[in-house]
Amino acid sequence: MAISRLTIVKFVELALAIAILIIHYQTIEEPVPFSSLVATGTYAGFAVIVVGTFLGFMTGNSINKSVDLFFCVAGAILYILSAWFTYNHFSNWKFNTSHANLGLTKAVLALIQGIVFIVDGFFTFKVE
Repeated sequence: MAISRLTIVKFVELALAIAILIIHYQTIEEPVPFSSLVATGTYAGFAVIVVGTFLGFMTGNSINKSVDLFFCVAGAILYILSAWFTYNHFSNWKFNTSHANLGLTKAVLALIQGIVFIVDGFFTFKVE
């Protein structure tokens, strides 16, 4: 299979999803149950989804275009929302700055992942 822009975007999604999940495991401590549920569900759930879509894409058994677009839209919304929750939690910390910096890194990576999902949705829509 030739390496296309969509292949690179899918690989970046996979790498970011795994990195964010690992960082989330090290910094999990959301005080609000709703934001904790959204963030943990997004980071863990989409890590599984992205692994499945990447493996399917690499083996030539990709999922339906409309389902992939749904995952892109849902992933973009949930990652950006989780980034906002995470940033709000860690931006006010005055103590244990290395832990707070790791949490802020998680927020920035989640925002980047949301943008990558938007790009993936655009490329998925454009591919015939």
